[in-house]
Amino acid sequence: MPTKQELDLKNPWWNNDRHIIEESDFPTRDLFSILEDNLEHTLILNIVGLRRVGKSTLLKQLIAKLLAKKTKPTHIFYFLFDYASQIQKTEFLDEVLSLYFKDVIHNPSLSFGQGEQIYIFLDEIQYIDNWQSVLKRYYDLSGKKIKFIITGSQSVLLKGKNRESLAGRIFDFYLPPLSFREFLRINGEKVETTLSFDVFSLPYNYSTLSQYDAYYGKIIADLSREYLVTGQFPETRKLPNADQRHEYIVESVIGKIQLDCIRIFNIEKADEFKLITRHLLNNIGSIFELTNIGREIEISKKTVEKYFEYLKESYLFEILYKYHKSLIKRGRILKKLYTPCVNFTCALNHYTENHLDQVPEAFGKIIENSVYIVLKQKYKGTGITESLSFWRQGQKEIDFIVLEKNTQVPIEVKFSRTINVKDLRVMTDYMKQKKLTYGVVITRDEMNRKEVNGQTVYFIPYYVFLFLI
Repeated sequence: MPTKQELDLKNPWWNNDRHIIEESDFPTRDLFSILEDNLEHTLILNIVGLRRVGKSTLLKQLIAKLLAKKTKPTHIFYFLFDYASQIQKTEFLDEVLSLYFKDVIHNPSLSFGQGEQIYIFLDEIQYIDNWQSVLKRYYDLSGKKIKFIITGSQSVLLKGKNRESLAGRIFDFYLPPLSFREFLRINGEKVETTLSFDVFSLPYNYSTLSQYDAYYGKIIADLSREYLVTGQFPETRKLPNADQRHEYIVESVIGKIQLDCIRIFNIEKADEFKLITRHLLNNIGSIFELTNIGREIEISKKTVEKYFEYLKESYLFEILYKYHKSLIKRGRILKKLYTPCVNFTCALNHYTENHLDQVPEAFGKIIENSVYIVLKQKYKGTGITESLSFWRQGQKEIDFIVLEKNTQVPIEVKFSRTINVKDLRVMTDYMKQKKLTYGVVITRDEMNRKEVNGQTVYFIPYYVFLFLI
């Protein structure tokens, strides 16, 4: 049973009008301004994503913004749900909200006047069973005077069988790990980060990319190493060395995800589940077949499928499908495995920035995954058509095909120090067959525009390409 004292402790601005929210001084994520704009309408805001990417910080920054606008302090309510200390029952959420309306703002009937608005921030709400029905009831009874802003780290619980009850009442926002641009800004690096481009307009902005590389290439190449190895979480820079940063990522992110899944989905063979997680994270960028994975580590296909679904819904893995015009057939064709955060693979293998040179074969896949991340976030698709895929015919493969309307751009990732003409033959043959204007090669450090096998190819260093988002 929650107490009024507990609510007071979580909301110090109620009783101290001079209280300063520490997070208000932190640099903001790109999503912050979008969420701030969405505070004005009545719909529920649902912020989802991995653990430790800054969801709670975002909430505190939004609260600070509301207080700065002179919103009545008691009309701003924050509560963090912690699975370890609170019962996962619908009644608990109801008790928390009832206590707030009864003992804090003294309005248990939810009768609000003209222009009155209540802001309720509920952090990690996925730990509450059937939270959707509770929010719907309060939202409707208040006459849409309650603005709910919620966060969660488990997609399957945030959707759930009762999600349809909030249809037309909720907006979803995905907070990814830090982009390279955010990493530079949040850590106060003195480098220009306003570079903007699009793979569909390279003929017009390639010279800008080339100039940027000439001026900033050395410094951003060096900084990109830290970003790829440990820099995709806001707090890792505060830790003094790579070992502690790896431990933070393995224990506070991967470990917490595994523990959540084991608890929430009642996984009996925890070691088996952790083995699957590690195996998958060490095979990013590979053709993905659950039957083969199960056979390789002696686990049934059914079990592997179940484990993978849990991990996917926890935002640990994503799937890229082979290019096909039919979305119906897409699910039955080849697919590749990626993660939204390459720091995971680096942390599990204790890679340091020096390994970028010492283990180039491993980092080739890590760079490929990083390219996937920026392409996926830049070109999300419509749900009717998929903007991003890979192409494969027999043993011939192109890493990525980006599609916009009727225009395709093939993209290959080549991390070796030298790139031969024959290495690009598959892509240039595909371009010729499809009559494409140009293709793109993501490189270790080469910036160039060349005619290769009679086709126009733009060569862009990976650390410049990271600025796509």
